Parts: sequence; structure tokens; C-alpha cells
Amino acid sequence: MKPVRRSMAILAILALVLAACGGGGTGEDATTTTGGAVTETTAAEAATTTAAAEEPAEEVTIEWWHIQNTDPMMTLWQDMANEFMEANPNVQINITVMENEAFKAALQTNLQAGDVPDLFQSWGGGGLREQVDAGLVQDITDASSGFIGNLNEGAVGLYNVDGVQYGVPFNLGMVGFWYNKDLFAQAGIDAPPATWDEFLDDVQALKEAGITPIAVGAGDKWPAHFYYSYLMIREGGEAAMAQVTETLDFNTPEFIEAGNQLQRLIDMEPFQAGFLAAPWDAPDGESGTIGTGQAAISLMGQWGPGAYANQSGIGTPEDPIEERLPAEFGWFPFPAVEGGAGAATDGFGGGDGFAVGKDAPPEAIQFLEYITAVDQAIRTGETGTTLPVTAGAEVSVTDPLQQEVLEGLGQASFVQLYLDQYFTPELGAAVNDAVATLFAGTATPEEVTESITAAAG
Repeated sequence: MKPVRRSMAILAILALVLAACGGGGTGEDATTTTGGAVTETTAAEAATTTAAAEEPAEEVTIEWWHIQNTDPMMTLWQDMANEFMEANPNVQINITVMENEAFKAALQTNLQAGDVPDLFQSWGGGGLREQVDAGLVQDITDASSGFIGNLNEGAVGLYNVDGVQYGVPFNLGMVGFWYNKDLFAQAGIDAPPATWDEFLDDVQALKEAGITPIAVGAGDKWPAHFYYSYLMIREGGEAAMAQVTETLDFNTPEFIEAGNQLQRLIDMEPFQAGFLAAPWDAPDGESGTIGTGQAAISLMGQWGPGAYANQSGIGTPEDPIEERLPAEFGWFPFPAVEGGAGAATDGFGGGDGFAVGKDAPPEAIQFLEYITAVDQAIRTGETGTTLPVTAGAEVSVTDPLQQEVLEGLGQASFVQLYLDQYFTPELGAAVNDAVATLFAGTATPEEVTESITAAAG
């Protein structure tokens, strides 16, 4: 199967004036919960518009799988489900919450068995296209037409395959470097790097100061692929990414050079101990290492600070994220690579949303309308972990760190979707696997591109 031929270009950025973007956190254990008592009657009353009926409606159950398994988003999603159920007494929403990798494995098992959740976490891209081809997801073009226009057009497009809508986004964001300003100061670094060479110089300065420069969850592989993908974009630019989409040939000078540049970083041994087996979000993973101040830098999406704060052991989930971090943090875009064809403002990222299973009841789409309505989108934005895509909800993005991400997005004329989502799941996994061998020192940059190209064939 060919990969999805879509990247998030200037269309998504222009729409930022009307809609901000967002991200999802990941945590550790999988849990299953069922809705309980309602605590916010005003929100529940607002939800009644989705289910006005003159006669008692048929009992309906919605199975909802998502990966926001840490607070504040885990509780907020539960609250919204409770509100919707109070306003729609015939509806029961069963929520299954999982860590990112556990979710992917469980979903694949269910999809292969034809047991599709009514609503499930999705990033769009090649995975969604395969689900469409397999008849596992539902055409909601007509059912969503009354509200889909209120959402960021670029984010909506991630869940549209050949003109048909199969899901609804709730955020859109960009990967960049989160850094501990105190540790930078200790190493004598007074400003973020603008170029890749400057970045490598800063890594060396941190090492010389006795500070672990970078934490990476290479055991989960996708955090490691962020480095290689960004260097591909910096070396080849939008044109090279468009070309590889058509040819599936990664054996190009630009992509080999991306591997060479990454090899320069790896050879410096900048990562925390045990990085090859480390997960993204765990006490001994990337988020825990950053959250406890044991490393200075993390290349991650807009959900990063929330995950670091959850691992810090400081305060409670009700406290603002910046008060639960081990130091003052900042954000900077991936640096420019001298001689590369990519613009310094080109971005790499994606969004989160929910695909609609093939047998989902109409109430499932109504629930998506409810949680993406402006009042609810503002509530998600106010958590400081999500950048909502609903027009009018941008006022909720007051966290200075998230505003830095928005500024980076606003400067981008091209944003490439995560490669492990942009391509088919099989090819995306091949990208992650090949990059992992580079990090492990068991493959050369040339062997990485050869491996990915062979998997594409």
C-alpha cells in the first residue's frame, strides 16, 4: 500500500489565528473506568442540545479508548463523559485508558479481530488509511458536517482520506526541544542554539559541566525517530519529503547525510544511562529523567512539560505545571543545519484525535461534537497540556511554554507529520526500527536508509 500523501503545510498554520493546537500525555498503567456522578451541571445542561428526544431513547453503549492516562486530562475526559451521560441518560460511555505503546498493541489486536472500539485515539496518516481500506472505520462526513468547520482545517485534514471524514481532532502541535534553564546556566549557556553545530557545542558544554545533556526514551523507539526525522527535514526540506512519499526510496544523499549528522550527536554519548531500553514516560524513562532534573534536554511534543511535571514528585496534579517542574524550562525549535535545503522554520509534528469505529452509534459522533465545542475546548486548553483546535479556544492557551510552541508553529510554512504515522504502520515501524539501530551503534547511516527502503519495497 502506498503511504498517505499528506503533510501538514501552511494550511494548518494559517488556521492558527482561529484555532490553537494540542497534545496528549502518556503514562504507565492501563486502566478501565466507567462514568460516575456529574459534578458540573452547567456543562451537562449544555450537552442536552445533542440528544433532545420526545420519547425515551434506546440504550446505547460507547466504548472509548484514549491515552490521556495522567491528570489533568484523564480526569477531564472522564468529567466530560459524565456530563454527556447525564444529559443523555440512554448513553453509557465506557472509558479504557492506556499508555501509548500498550494502546497501540491492544488496538492492533482488536482491529485484527474486527472488534473495533467506537471511539479510539488516532493520529491520522497511513494507519488511518489502512483502517479505511479494511472497512474498520466509519464515514462521518455528513454526521460531523454541523461542527467540523469550527475546527482547525489542517488538523481536520489528518482524519480525512480521499475527501471522506473518519475522525475528529482535538489538538495539533509541533515537536521541539524542551530545556532546563538552570542546567544550561550551570554549563555557561546563555541562549538556545540556532544551528546544529551550536547545538553540538552546547551538548559538549553540558558534558564538561558534569551534566547529562539529553534524555531520550529510545526503548520506545519513536522518541529517537524524532531526531532522524527532523534532520531529514533540515537536510532535504519539503521537496525531499514530497519525493520520498512518491518513490519510497530513502537512499538519497539528503537522508544519508541526516544519518551522518545524527551520528555526530550519538558519538558524543550525550544520553542518560540506559537510554536504549528507556521508555518515554516512566520514572526511569525520558520524562522521569527530565522531570527530576537529571538531564537538560528533551526533544518532544507539546505534551512534554505535563509529563515531566507528573514525574517530578513536586506538588499535586492540581498545581500549575510550571510550579511542578524541577526548574524553569524553555523551548526552542530544532536548529538549522548548515547547507541543508530545509528552512530553519520547517516543523515536525502532528495532532491527536479520535477515529470512529465502523459500528459506532450516532451518539459517538455527538459526543465528539460535545468535547470539541468551544467551552469544552477551552477547558482542555486551560490544563496547560493541550492546545485545542476549536475556533475561539485559543484564549485558553496562557501557559508561556505552550505559547512558545504556538509561536514556532506560526513561523512554519511546512510541518511534516510524524513519519511513523505519515507512512503505513509497517513502514513507520521500519523507520523506528532502523533509527534504533543507529542509536545502538549496530548500523551505519547508509544501512539505515537501505533498511527503510527495503521495507518500503
